[in-house]
Amino acid sequence: MNAIVKRALTVLTLSLLVLAPASIASAATGGKVTTEQQRGPLINASFTSFDASGCIETDSFVTANRPTVHELPGQATTTGIGAVNVFEYDSCTDTTLLQAVGQTDTLSDAEFQVSNQFDTAALHTTIPVTNIDTGDTFDLRVDVTLVGTSVISRDHENTNDFYGGGCHVLNRWKGSGRTATASGAVSDGVTNFTPSATDSAEIGLVIDGFVVIDCP
Repeated sequence: MNAIVKRALTVLTLSLLVLAPASIASAATGGKVTTEQQRGPLINASFTSFDASGCIETDSFVTANRPTVHELPGQATTTGIGAVNVFEYDSCTDTTLLQAVGQTDTLSDAEFQVSNQFDTAALHTTIPVTNIDTGDTFDLRVDVTLVGTSVISRDHENTNDFYGGGCHVLNRWKGSGRTATASGAVSDGVTNFTPSATDSAEIGLVIDGFVVIDCP
């Protein structure tokens, strides 16, 4: 059950960082063709740890990117975006202890760094988060370092999605990067939710282009 929730939280966080074709289509009002391009470095890291009893599992996910978005023929804009979620679950009592999700879109170059060859990356920032169950808000301090562990791999995908009424979105996606180890702290000032390093991490670059055609 906790794995399903973790996946849901991951999807929730990533949906804040990636503009989906459907949302682009809905935003393409007042024109027959809209072209948008975005590219930028990114990191993802998933951490899992257990307390001494073995009952309490903590799953944390940290992600950041710096997309440069260019909607033609306008000017390109660059934004530094970071997000984090923390999920704590007591399997011995079948109790969810914490579900917290948050994002910032004001990352500076000093707070989020990725090397040119994706060998190393680091995120050092404070992210405001919300407890999904209670609505309470608090800050998480994120200090995470990633080190690449593989050769650079590359992938690409082209899609043509139809939304009815002649509206469709052409998408060309390319990505490159390395798998990585990640270590550091995600802390509320009392608890470090990432006490153990992880090899479930990646450093990379994404290039994405959309053409929205005949969407009202």
